[in-house]
Amino acid sequence: MEKVTEICFLLEMIALFSYFCAMQHFFIDQDISGKHVVISDGDLLHQMRHVLRFEKGDECIFLDNKGGRAKGIIENVDKKGIIAGLSEYETFGIPKQKIALYIAISKKPATFELILQKATELGVTDIIPMTTDRCQVREIRNEQRILTIIKEAAEQCERLTLPHMYPILKWRNFIENKPEGEILTGDARMSDAKLSEMEIDTNESVNLVIGPEGGLTDSELSDIHKIGGKIFILGNTVLRMETAAIAALSIVLCR
Repeated sequence: MEKVTEICFLLEMIALFSYFCAMQHFFIDQDISGKHVVISDGDLLHQMRHVLRFEKGDECIFLDNKGGRAKGIIENVDKKGIIAGLSEYETFGIPKQKIALYIAISKKPATFELILQKATELGVTDIIPMTTDRCQVREIRNEQRILTIIKEAAEQCERLTLPHMYPILKWRNFIENKPEGEILTGDARMSDAKLSEMEIDTNESVNLVIGPEGGLTDSELSDIHKIGGKIFILGNTVLRMETAAIAALSIVLCR
């Protein structure tokens, strides 16, 4: 009897999970613990009304970027905004471990965008763009586009919170103000060990550093050792920076 009860409970949980997963998720900067929300943000209105073609009676999930989630039912759609009724509000604990990606700005914007999109899907908590000696680009040309890509990736993978995107950090500032926790840096030429074989304290923050096309210089790699960081290799081949970032994050986050 206990076994049957346990199976029924699991089936209910699976059904509930599938129910929420079938709905479009949206991050909104509003209190979602009440009975209604009014969507007036231009970009979100355009997405809901013209791209996804939401109509009265359609359902979705609203997220407040603080661990809160609520079911929304569209009650009215017009040119001024969308009114949605709220129900089934829940709050979830936010993981305390910080997984920060320190990523050099790539030459091609598409490469940088791909890295941030996949890093968001994998669960990174902080994204810090960096400039290093071999960076050919030292600015983010369209920051709003980057933030939109991160937000849409978080909604697609149904995260409860958005990763924090920081201003561009110079290498020297990174070294002089080293972050707390593990510092793990990828390099195809010089390494202390394979990342998959390194001991990583899962109770500490993890700071993953990925250099630009061409990698970090010998001087920069030496800086990593001076501040107590470790240098890892992912395998026997030289990877593109986007491949290295995605593979390294996958290994770290699966610990």
